Amino acid sequence: MPTTWMWAGDSTAPARNGVAELVRFRATLVLPGNEHYVDALEIAADSRYRLFVNGTLTAVGPAKPTDKNWFVDTIDINSFLRAGVNVINIEALAYPDGTAGNVSVRRSDEPSLSISGPEALTSLESWKCHRANGRTFLQGTNTLFLGLQELVDANVEPHGWLDQEFDDSTWQNPVAVQRASPDPLGILEPRPIPHMTLEPSTFTGVTRHRGEGSDWTSLLKGEPVTVGPRQRVDVDLDAGELLTAYIALETLGGQGSVVRLVAAECYEGVPIDIPWLRRKGDRTDAVNGDLFGDPDVVQIAGLGTPGHPESFQPFWFRTVRYLRISVETANEPLTLLPVKLTKTHYPLAITGSFQSSSDMDTRLWETSVRTLRNCMHETFEDCPFYEQLQYVMDTRSQALFSLHLSTDDRLIRRAIQDFAVSGDADGLTESRAPSVRPQYIPGFSLFWIFMVAEHLEYSGDRDFTRQFRDRMRSVLAFFDRSLADDGFITTPPDSPEAAGNAEMWNFVDWTAAWQSRRGVPQLGARRTSTILTFQYVAALKSAAKTAAWCGDTQDADDYLTRAAAVLAALDSSTAWDSEARYYRDSDTGKPGSQHAQVWAVLAGAIEGAAAHDLLKRAVRDPSLAPCSYAMSHSLFDALRMAGVHDLVDWQPWIDMLRVGLTTWAEDTVSNRSDCHAWGSVPLQHFPRWVLGVRPLSPGFSQVAIEPAPNRLDYASGTVPTPRGDLHVRWEQDSSGVLRVTASLPAGVEFVASPLHSKVSRSKNEETTIVTFEYAAGKVVSTLDPRESVAHL
Repeated sequence: MPTTWMWAGDSTAPARNGVAELVRFRATLVLPGNEHYVDALEIAADSRYRLFVNGTLTAVGPAKPTDKNWFVDTIDINSFLRAGVNVINIEALAYPDGTAGNVSVRRSDEPSLSISGPEALTSLESWKCHRANGRTFLQGTNTLFLGLQELVDANVEPHGWLDQEFDDSTWQNPVAVQRASPDPLGILEPRPIPHMTLEPSTFTGVTRHRGEGSDWTSLLKGEPVTVGPRQRVDVDLDAGELLTAYIALETLGGQGSVVRLVAAECYEGVPIDIPWLRRKGDRTDAVNGDLFGDPDVVQIAGLGTPGHPESFQPFWFRTVRYLRISVETANEPLTLLPVKLTKTHYPLAITGSFQSSSDMDTRLWETSVRTLRNCMHETFEDCPFYEQLQYVMDTRSQALFSLHLSTDDRLIRRAIQDFAVSGDADGLTESRAPSVRPQYIPGFSLFWIFMVAEHLEYSGDRDFTRQFRDRMRSVLAFFDRSLADDGFITTPPDSPEAAGNAEMWNFVDWTAAWQSRRGVPQLGARRTSTILTFQYVAALKSAAKTAAWCGDTQDADDYLTRAAAVLAALDSSTAWDSEARYYRDSDTGKPGSQHAQVWAVLAGAIEGAAAHDLLKRAVRDPSLAPCSYAMSHSLFDALRMAGVHDLVDWQPWIDMLRVGLTTWAEDTVSNRSDCHAWGSVPLQHFPRWVLGVRPLSPGFSQVAIEPAPNRLDYASGTVPTPRGDLHVRWEQDSSGVLRVTASLPAGVEFVASPLHSKVSRSKNEETTIVTFEYAAGKVVSTLDPRESVAHL
C-alpha cells in the first residue's frame, strides 16, 4: 500500500482558489516492447484524483471514504501503455477541511497524493507538479452540496499538459507530506468496489441556437464549427436522455473568447427558489422553457491548433440531458470541435429482466434501469445533479432494486457499512453517509435495518450480516428509549444545522400537505408519530427475522416481544380514529395521510380483510395526504400484502414519460431533481409481485412463485439469485388461472402453496423446470402480515 505522501511545495502559490485546490502531477515512463509492461499502480489521495495514461482518462478515485476508513485504488494500466515513451498524468483535487466543497467527500487539512507501482513512478524525483492557479472551484447555487463548478483562465493553464511533447521543465518536484500522527486518514483499505465505467458517448441533436453562426448540427457529425470575431452565440445540445458523464471541450484559436457551459436536466420555467422550488412541465419544451444550471466558464487563450487543440475537461462528472454552449468571441474567430462525452456510473452487470403483454411496462422498466444507473457511482445517490449524497431511505430502495437486476452486491455492502459506522454508535445512524455535514432523520435508521435484512434475504451471507448485530441493537434501543407509555414514539424537535451540531429532521415524505414543514407530518404537542411508531414495529420484526436467520434466537424473541408490546399499547391508545376508521398521524387530530395506513399494514397492526378494506379506502380518499414517489415502494408492497394489488397505479410514472422525462423525478412538490432512483419501483415490483418471485430463506435456497397478474395476459422475466438466474413465464386464461413455467438454478427449491395445482418438476444437473397452475384470482393475501418486513 502507498505510504509516501506528496504535494506541491511552492509556498509562494495561493493555497487554493475557491473551495478547492487542484495540483497536476506528470511523469514519463519508458518501456520495452512487451505486452505486460508494469505492475499495477496503487493510488490514494486526500481528497480526489483523476488518472490519465497517454492522454486517456483511465481511473477516478479514491472511492469515497467514511470518517472511519480511507481507500487506496489498485489500477492495472497495461492496456493503456505502449512500447517507448508513456506519459502518466494525475490531477489531484483537495477540499480543505472546514469548507463545504463536495459534501460527500471526506478530507483533512493536509492535501496529499500517494502513488506506488513501478520503480520509475515511486520516487518524488519521478514526478513534476504544478498548482492549477488558472482554475477556481465554486460551490454553485444549484449544486450547493457539490462545490464542483469551475472558472478557468486558460492564459495561465498549461496548454497540452497531457501530451508527450509538453515541456514541464518549469514545473517543480513534489515534496513529501508528513501527515499528522495519528494520521486522520487512518489505515488505508483496498477499494471495496470496482472502478466506474468510462464509456464514450455523443450528443444526438441540437434543440436551440441563438445568434449568427454555422450549422451547429456539424458538431453531431464530428465536424468543427467556427464562430466569427465579435459574436455572441448560444447552442443547446441534446444527449437524447439524461446521463452522467465527463465533458471535454476542445477549441482552436479564438484568443480572448469566453465560453460558458451549462449542463441541465431539462427545459423549465424560471425557478421559484433556486435550487429548491422549480417550475417544470414538458422537459423538452425549448420554446417556452429555458436551461438553468451553474455554469463552467472558460477564458480562451487562443493556443489551440489543429492536432493540438486547447482543451477544458471539468474535474467532476456532470449530470446532463442538455448542454448549453455560450460563446462570446473577441477579435479572433473561435473554432469549436465536437464536444466529447464519457459516460460514467457503477458497472452493474445486469441479468435481471422483465417483459409482459404491456408495452408500457417495458418503458417503465427501461426508464427505471436508466434512473438507477445514473444514481449509482461510488455510492448510491439521491440525485446526481444536485447532491450526490447517499441517504438511507433512498438507498434501501435502490439496493433492493439493484438486487433484482444483478447479483453484484458490492455497492450495497459498502452502503450498509457506511451507515453502520456513521453517527453515534449508541444511537442513530446518520441519515446520509459519507458526509462531512452530519444530519439525523430518525426514521432513516430504521430503513437501514430493513436494508440489512433484505440484503441477507437475497444474498444469504450470514457472516457479513452478523457484524452489524450491535449496531442494530443500538438503533432499536434509541427508539425503545423514545417510547411513551401509550405506545407512541416521541420525536426529537426539528433543528437546523448549527456550528458543532448536526441537523435533526423528522422527514417522512415529500407530499404537498407537508410542504411547509419540509416533509414532516403534524406531530401534535407531544411530538408523537404514529408513522414512526409503525416503522419501529416493522423494524423490530425485520431485526427479529435477521437475528433468527443468523442464529440469535434470544435477540429474535426479544424483538418480537417488544413489537407485540408496542402494538398492544397502540390498540388502547388514540392512534385509531374510530369515526373516520383510519389511523391518525399523531395522538391527536384527524387522520391525515395514507402513510399511517400503509405502515399499519406493513407493521402487522391490521391484517386480513380489515387491512384490505383500510387500504382500499385510503388510496381513493382525497382527504389523506398521498404517498409520493419516495414512499410508493412501501405503498405498493402494502397493497400487495392486503390483497388490493389491483390498485397499484402506474399513472404518475406514465405522466412523467408524457412530459419528456427519461429518468424518474424526485417529487411533484418541489419539482427539483429529474433523476431520483427511489422512483424505480418497477425494478422490484415487477419481478417480486407481478412475476411473484421472492426468496423464502436467505440466498434463495427456497423460493415462492406467486404472481399477481392484474390485467396482463402474460409476463416473463429473469430474477438473479446467488445460485444462478431464475426464469419465469406465465400466461393468464379467461378464468384468471395462470399457467406458469419456471426454470430454477441448482440449489433453489420451489415451495408450493394451496393455490398451486398440477405441479410438475423435472431436473437435470443445472436446473429444475417447474410447471404449475396458479389461482391468482383467489388471492387475498398469501403473506403473513406478522412477518411482513421480511417481504418489504
